Amino acid sequence: MARDMPVKASAQAGPDGPDGPDGGDAGTARGAEGARRVLGLLMSFSRDRHTLTARDLAEATAIPLPSVYRYVALLRDLGLLVGDDRGSYHLSARLIALAGAAEAAETLIDLADPVMRRLSAETGETVILVRLIARSAVCVHRVESTQSLRTSYEPGQPLSLEHGASARLLLASMTAEARRRYLAPLAGRDPAGAAQLEDQVELAGRRGWAVSSEEIDRGVWAVAAAVRDRKGVLAALSVPSPLVRAPAEMQDRLLGQVRAAAGEINGALRAAHR
Repeated sequence: MARDMPVKASAQAGPDGPDGPDGGDAGTARGAEGARRVLGLLMSFSRDRHTLTARDLAEATAIPLPSVYRYVALLRDLGLLVGDDRGSYHLSARLIALAGAAEAAETLIDLADPVMRRLSAETGETVILVRLIARSAVCVHRVESTQSLRTSYEPGQPLSLEHGASARLLLASMTAEARRRYLAPLAGRDPAGAAQLEDQVELAGRRGWAVSSEEIDRGVWAVAAAVRDRKGVLAALSVPSPLVRAPAEMQDRLLGQVRAAAGEINGALRAAHR
């Protein structure tokens, strides 16, 4: 029986060779279909079916075998699939980090949600959980305030890492080198601003909390506290509040409430990972 051997393909080629996108709506649709096919190949693997040939993948996904070879070549170039000399493939260790991130995120939201709901009820404000994803601060979970005047951050909404209390904590979670690379464009156009932000980030990292005033939205003050596991900062728990409801005399109280809530989530994370 002939072995399943991949053909040579470039990761720079379109997602399905001659069927790749060529511009316009039709090209966009073909590109989306190519992405679905690639994901379908990855999802064909399981604990019980951890090693598959190209023919196995074609049968599992109904993708033509020549196209399977092209997608497999792309996935191998990206380091997501590993092949052997028998023409079989398995998922690479690079996906372990993705699986760990997904598991951590689900556990984090499950544990954080009841604390966030209680914090929202106590403060009357929206509570958001922000994570560092692909060099952006992203809202991954939100409990909305019932107030008629409120801030709104949609789950999945990316936020700037150059502004805001949550951003400073997430920047503090980076290595010094990664943070330097991220802030290089800011340093190029505003050296003084970048130096000031570095100082704020270092302070936030030492404290485990940060505050900001009108940095993202006009008229909004925000407080954030670090959510940590054994490896470091996972997320920032934040309460953005209109300044009309957060005058100076209320800010210390909100800071204490957010820090206490973050501490409760941290304790739940430690207990869950024992």
